[in-house]
Amino acid sequence: MLRYALRRLSFLPIILIAVSIFTFVLLRVLPTGDIADVIGGSNATAEQKDRIRDRYGLNDPIFPVTFGGSTVVQFHRHSQYSDWLLDAARLDFGKTYTNEESVLTVWKRGFMPSFQLVAMSLAFSVFIGVSFGILSAMYRNALIDYIVRIFAVLGTSIPEFFLLTLLIIIPSYLWNYAMPSGGYVPLWEDPARNLRLFLPASIILGIGGSSGLMRLVRTTMLEVLRSDYVRTAKAKGLQQRTVILTHALRNAATPILTAVGSAFITVFGGSVIAEKILSIRGNGLFFFTSTFSRDLPVIQFLAIYTAGVVVLVNLIVDLSYAWADPRVKYS
Repeated sequence: MLRYALRRLSFLPIILIAVSIFTFVLLRVLPTGDIADVIGGSNATAEQKDRIRDRYGLNDPIFPVTFGGSTVVQFHRHSQYSDWLLDAARLDFGKTYTNEESVLTVWKRGFMPSFQLVAMSLAFSVFIGVSFGILSAMYRNALIDYIVRIFAVLGTSIPEFFLLTLLIIIPSYLWNYAMPSGGYVPLWEDPARNLRLFLPASIILGIGGSSGLMRLVRTTMLEVLRSDYVRTAKAKGLQQRTVILTHALRNAATPILTAVGSAFITVFGGSVIAEKILSIRGNGLFFFTSTFSRDLPVIQFLAIYTAGVVVLVNLIVDLSYAWADPRVKYS
């Protein structure tokens, strides 16, 4: 398994470089206006804009090798991408255009709020999806089965931003309760204030991520519950709880783990919307505001960071197959 994991991790730098090249080109080719206009403002003179471009290296060619001109191939000592790549290798991802602060410093400051929101949302997603999916399979075509299936369809159909908006409007309209917004207090410093901010949003994001998981768990468990070994375990007089958790769920774990990985991606993307609506100062809000202000170093870094997280999560899911099913061998 270790060899398999190392082989998979060896592809991570290649993937990150490919993502960085794609993002680098896309941010500079799309017709979204001049960066100097965004940084300098509408009142900036042409000379001020030129100084801004020189300061951030925007006048340099994008890549060290270009094609065309008087010669077919041209090599450049300095280019935007090569300079950025050399700095990134030293963990220097540049400074933000807005306040000249290190991108890595701002990311570290917003990591814990985003991590807590994603972790709590994923926990709710797995708990709701697995538990209600098992109940739906155990009581097929019963009232609880229909309720779970309707709940799953609604969770998939209703956008998360709509539910998060209702989370602010309904309590304030009915009970004059204002949802806390903005700022971040660690859980160990003020648990009540922290949970007031994160718990409702985590439940809503968890519901969105659990919808597909519930349906998959139900379908997989129905197939497993019809198996001969499950009927044999019931015939031996084992308790239903033991049959479900020990025999059925363990053999249905492989597709469920795949769905958990997909639920993580759903929650990870939905956290950006939640942080924006509730003004949680995490990396999601950092990415959202940087996109509108065209803060290229921030967008570049967060795109690579997101790609790395997705690759690592997929690797963890693949490795967990061997833990869930002893028949799976990585050699």
